[in-house]
Amino acid sequence: MTNSIEEHRYDMNSNWVRDKIVTIEIKGKPDLQVATPPDFWSESPKELISPEDLFVASALSCYGVSLSGVAKRFHGTFKDFNLSATGKLQRAEFGWEFEQITINARIIVETEKDRKRMEKAAERAHQYCLVANSIKCPIHLNYEVFVDRSLQTQAGLTSSTIMD
Repeated sequence: MTNSIEEHRYDMNSNWVRDKIVTIEIKGKPDLQVATPPDFWSESPKELISPEDLFVASALSCYGVSLSGVAKRFHGTFKDFNLSATGKLQRAEFGWEFEQITINARIIVETEKDRKRMEKAAERAHQYCLVANSIKCPIHLNYEVFVDRSLQTQAGLTSSTIMD
């Protein structure tokens, strides 16, 4: 019997553009220009994303796709969901680092049965998100699941945290 370890690779390149701006190049995808954020470089082009933006976006988008996938496994049906995230930086021993990321999720469902399933899916997506599980700082999750009964809503509010 052969014991095989599954591996996934994500290859990309980066090239200097000017000053504190680089590209991120991934084969078959549009190039991104990335700059030091305005917090740390006043001349930073405001329209460019920063490594800090990408870090928080990575956790947020991973949670979103995980929620969608886990919902299917739990037979949870949602009409829509909206997510937001905030990453908080702090000075540490070796410079700046993320102290925490907080993800807020608003999930809309049609039935009470779906509400219960999506509450479970929201928690599991948080636990299984591979990006969150790979990040050093804690990722906090606040979610609300609303039953939409033709503009009438009922809410269930819950909080959760993934810690290192």
